[in-house]
This record gives sequence, structure tokens and C-alpha cells, in this order.
Amino acid sequence: MLAKLSLFMLPLVIIAQNNPDKTFVESVVLETSPENAWSAITDFSNFNSWDSNVVAVKCPEELKNNQVCQMISNTGELIEVELVDRVENEFYIIRYKLSSGNFFIKRSIENTDNVTITETAWFTGISKKTFEKYKGEDYASFMKNRMQSFKVYLEEDYGK
Repeated sequence: MLAKLSLFMLPLVIIAQNNPDKTFVESVVLETSPENAWSAITDFSNFNSWDSNVVAVKCPEELKNNQVCQMISNTGELIEVELVDRVENEFYIIRYKLSSGNFFIKRSIENTDNVTITETAWFTGISKKTFEKYKGEDYASFMKNRMQSFKVYLEEDYGK
């Protein structure tokens, strides 16, 4: 009976681990066109211009879903980053594999009255609560700085 109960409960535990309880969100209003914002946010080769954690990114020339890029972090670590989902001119989601889970970042462009870029990040997996508790606030602060850096990069440097 216990074995049957375990087989029933295990998938529920696994599913629960993959649903983000906590997300970190940062948005910034841009003074540019949606096309220019999308072009800049998908120009992976220039991430180091506005993301202080990135030294370089190497991706295949044509980006598509489930494609893996390689990123060199500011600590010298080589990290594989997977482009999980992408809707042209709207959003993309990238995934970093962690030792006991995943870290996702979604970047989206909204064009209502102003062009806004929003970055949403979340952890999944066995250690998500640990990451959220011990890395989350630092990451939230870092996100705010990164989005401001992107705004400056886009409005002052991109395309010049």
C-alpha cells in the first residue's frame, strides 16, 4: 500500500518542484521603438555591454527554440544556456541548468503607451526554496541594475 501511495505522490512532488512559487520581476520603460528593443535584447553577442555577469556569449547564427548557447561568466565559468521558448518581437525564455534544478529568465517587450522591457526570473527543482531564500534578494537587486544598464545601453550606445 505504501509503495502504491509513493508512486501516486511522487509525480505530484515533482510537478510541484517545477512550478515557480516565487518570481523576481523588474521592468523598465524604454525610449525607443519595439523593433529596436527586440533587436538589442536578442543580440546575444552584445550582452556583455549591459550585463556585468557576462564576458561573452556564443550562439549559433540562427536562434531557435531548444538551442544551446555558451556563456562565459565574469568568474570565467563556461555556462550552457538554453533558449527554451521564443516568440518573435514579444519574449524569450532562457534556462541555466543548476546542480539540483534550473534557473529561468524570461525577457519580454510590451508596447502599450510606451515600450517596456520586463525581466522575470524563477528557480525550479529540488533546491528552489534554498536558491530563492539565499540568492533571491541579491538577484532581485542585480536584476534592477541590469535592466537600468540595458536601458542606458539601448538609448545611448545601441546602433551607434
